[in-house]
Amino acid sequence: MIQHLSIPAQSNRIQTSPRRALRVLALRAVDGAGGGADKIVLRNADFVSPASIEMAACFIHHPSDTDFDLVDRANQLGIRTYEETHRGPFDLRIFRGVQKVITDFQPDIVHSHDYKASFIASRLARRNPILCLATSHGWTGEKWREKNLFYPADRRLLSNFPGIIAVSNQIRDTLVTSGTDPRRVRVVLNGVNPHKYQRDLNARSRVRKELDYTESDIVLGGVGRVELQKRFDLLIEAFAELRHQDNRLKLLIAGEGSLLEPLRAEVRRRKLDKHCRLIGHCEKMTDIYQALDVLVQSSDYEGTPTVVVEAMALGIPIVATDAGGTSQLIQNQQHGRIVPCQNIPALIAATRETLESPTRSREMAMSARQRVETQLSFEERTRQLEAIYQELFKFGFLNSDRPLNP
Repeated sequence: MIQHLSIPAQSNRIQTSPRRALRVLALRAVDGAGGGADKIVLRNADFVSPASIEMAACFIHHPSDTDFDLVDRANQLGIRTYEETHRGPFDLRIFRGVQKVITDFQPDIVHSHDYKASFIASRLARRNPILCLATSHGWTGEKWREKNLFYPADRRLLSNFPGIIAVSNQIRDTLVTSGTDPRRVRVVLNGVNPHKYQRDLNARSRVRKELDYTESDIVLGGVGRVELQKRFDLLIEAFAELRHQDNRLKLLIAGEGSLLEPLRAEVRRRKLDKHCRLIGHCEKMTDIYQALDVLVQSSDYEGTPTVVVEAMALGIPIVATDAGGTSQLIQNQQHGRIVPCQNIPALIAATRETLESPTRSREMAMSARQRVETQLSFEERTRQLEAIYQELFKFGFLNSDRPLNP
């Protein structure tokens, strides 16, 4: 049975003025190379002001997971990092491991990023002077125990957290429906560093040559974990129809996941293997983006899709399903084209319109880039995050009724 957190008890043991930078431990359980949420964890730690926030990251993974590389990626950014392993969802030794991390780093706030990390943080908050903050990136798993056990338990647990960050309005509404006080929830959209995401024509030529694409090829791209929620099967079906109309089209899908081999088999069954490639995990995704003419998101469910923000920053024309927080990033016909989920004819029509109206598509892509530079930059996101950390530390809980400058 989940034990609820006591917000007043946590608040009483937090001092109102730190003598040092506020210490925040990001806690995340990861499978494989991770996804958009893991990029956010790394960017948070890399972007916060060290004068006010001292951040470390602790990643939890299975010891046999050969695709796990987040510690290496964090080390490259100079982020203080801890690594703990677990052998399954009921491996209780993980509590001792994370307790050692807390004892060593002595965080003021433990910022969890998934249901397992949130549960661990809530248990350890019973005997450590820490505040719990969770970012809810959504509930995307399709396994029975995830959908029917872990996710409902997570929403119940978060309803008693002193603060929650939701990455979209849809996730916020789900939390509130599940019993969370809306005053405890802040919506913070995902963002990117626009200076690191810029179109490079030289890189475009080089990458397309490496991928055996010619300059006359029109490359559609799908990016993300190759799992059911991304619906790459629908993207492949749409591509098959589009290619009947224009044989210059190519489809490139980048990402790792459990459906990678079944989708490759589907591509072969459709005799599209010379025109559609699933290339698995890519360490240098910015290079892959450079090769694309259009990014197509076909998902049924998203939090705030980092892939879409990255494509916006690079000025790539976008066609995307109205999944999760996508429409909070893109205004239809202003920054890209939005279509209903699971609607293959609409996906085909919007992609065709994007290709047949290149001037308008470039205008929307430029508008999307401007939105990233002003409203969706990671600098702006980090400013919001630092304010949340400071408010949580000062008062012990978030309260949207509180004045912005208490």
